[in-house]
Amino acid sequence: MASSLPPGLLDMIPAGLPPTGVQPNFIHPVTLGKEIIAVSVVSSVLAVALLCTRLYSTLRITRSAWYDDITSVLATVFALAYIALIINTRDYSRHSWDLPISALTSSFFKIILAQAIIGASSILLSKMSILLLLYRLFAPNKRFRYFVYIGLLWAILTFCTSLVVALALCVPRPREAFISLQDIWAVVQGALNVLLDFYILYIPVPIIWKLQMGRNRKFGVIAIFMTGFVACVASVLCLAFKAKLLASSDTSFNMFRVQTLNIVETNAAIMVACMPACASFRRFFSAQGEFLSDLKSRLLSVRISLARGGKGSSNSKDSSNAMIMAEAGESQVKSGTSTNQAGRNWKLENAYSREKHSLPSQITANKEQSPTLASVRLNTTDWALASGDLEKREKAGSSQEGEESLPSSLDKMV
Repeated sequence: MASSLPPGLLDMIPAGLPPTGVQPNFIHPVTLGKEIIAVSVVSSVLAVALLCTRLYSTLRITRSAWYDDITSVLATVFALAYIALIINTRDYSRHSWDLPISALTSSFFKIILAQAIIGASSILLSKMSILLLLYRLFAPNKRFRYFVYIGLLWAILTFCTSLVVALALCVPRPREAFISLQDIWAVVQGALNVLLDFYILYIPVPIIWKLQMGRNRKFGVIAIFMTGFVACVASVLCLAFKAKLLASSDTSFNMFRVQTLNIVETNAAIMVACMPACASFRRFFSAQGEFLSDLKSRLLSVRISLARGGKGSSNSKDSSNAMIMAEAGESQVKSGTSTNQAGRNWKLENAYSREKHSLPSQITANKEQSPTLASVRLNTTDWALASGDLEKREKAGSSQEGEESLPSSLDKMV
């Protein structure tokens, strides 16, 4: 049949019917090529950057690598492969009436099948990474573990079903063409992904709100996980365009819209899974910055004292000691305690010591009594109020009823 057609005839027939008054444009069509490249580059660079930050934090800072880190790496690899396939076929991201029917070859549909499998794999791994992270952070809560199990089972079943449907509907049978007929299942899969995204977004909120931490820190931790709302928005829009595929003849244009939103959803999920580790990374280097600033000020003081022939050093030391004594006395007055109460002796240390020992700002404990601060003593309550140590607060009687203790894994990461 095809051999009896005049040469070049299929190059002149559009793959879809144009709207009334619209002429097919095969030479300079409107495509989504630039949008696809822009979204792919920006989201992928952010995802890879946050993944590298996460790996550095878990391998070098907290030394707490686990299965969620492995799934994040695999999700990123599959996401990059998925993006490469989409960019390779971006010339097809035009309106159906601007696409000649000769372009719809068997090779094109094979790429579409590969995109469906690899894309579904990247979405599965990205969601598993978030769920495994939540499991690690809140593992002591038995009820929460069951919520994670439900989410993992949900994601795996959705992926397996998508794989079976793709192979059943897209792989050609003997003497049949290689075509894609999975539009109906794409809508069902999209609906399941939307529900799963909002499920993952919600489950950590109640348990975080019950944790024994300050209100501001609660909002901060919740805000970290709320970045997943971007993935939820992308999945909702993706579902809307998948539904539009069923009623529209402009299949190619809407299909690439869906794929572009899939890129955003997958990379957003990867970034959400990296956020807690990135918070630990920021806190670590913030402490290093304080240390360098403190070291710089000390070196400057030494330089000034040497320039003044030792006089400036003596005056600086006396004024520094007086300032520390005044601050310590003010702390005692505010807390209602006297300087004669039994407590702990303190002396000035660097910022790294404060971060390491979790002690009050500019002060750390020392086994040997400092001659300068011999009369400065802080009791247990003062220490708790100054350093924000939750265990000391609990001993001081400031913990709230009905709150759960902060998991060590969450405290280490965020």
